Amino acid sequence: MPSAYTSLLGFVQPVTGELTNTWGTAVNNQLTQLIEDSIASTSTASVTAGNWTLSTTAGGAQNEARTAILIATGTPGTARVVYAPKQSKTYVVINNSDSTLSLKGGPGSPTTGIAVAAGDSVLAAWDSGVGDFVKVAGGGGGATGGGANQVFFENDQTVTNSYTIPGNKNAGTFGPITVDSGVTVTVSSGAVWTVV
Repeated sequence: MPSAYTSLLGFVQPVTGELTNTWGTAVNNQLTQLIEDSIASTSTASVTAGNWTLSTTAGGAQNEARTAILIATGTPGTARVVYAPKQSKTYVVINNSDSTLSLKGGPGSPTTGIAVAAGDSVLAAWDSGVGDFVKVAGGGGGATGGGANQVFFENDQTVTNSYTIPGNKNAGTFGPITVDSGVTVTVSSGAVWTVV
């Protein structure tokens, strides 16, 4: 019986007696290396010419979808998308391009996903409850777009762009402004936002 592979990250699961005198190679290449990739490895791609669909492979082989850190580069001048498999996984997404980047499950029937502003980085995870990627942390400092329902400001930050803050599904307090569910607040360029 041949080796099996785990369903999410494709780690080898050798069958007893199958890899006589060769198990070290399988463990090193199809388990140890892939564990390192999923915890600390980086995939980098330019999004200048188009969206980025993470490579996927059969179990035991290296691919972009397994890596821990995704770095988008380039000068597309328009929003781009990184398509990742629709399954449980966390990613650090670093947007070194000049445009907004979205991380979506796809590419077939893509999910809504999350937005990452140019020059920003986030920690994202697949949420099986909503069937989409969600932002776990990040969004940068200063007046920075933090995704569909988040904008982050530092204390006494002068706003250099206009931002619209949609009401989240839960009521929240943003400095001196309370945002209720379904309410939209616009912060104008040049305003000083004080966090209290």
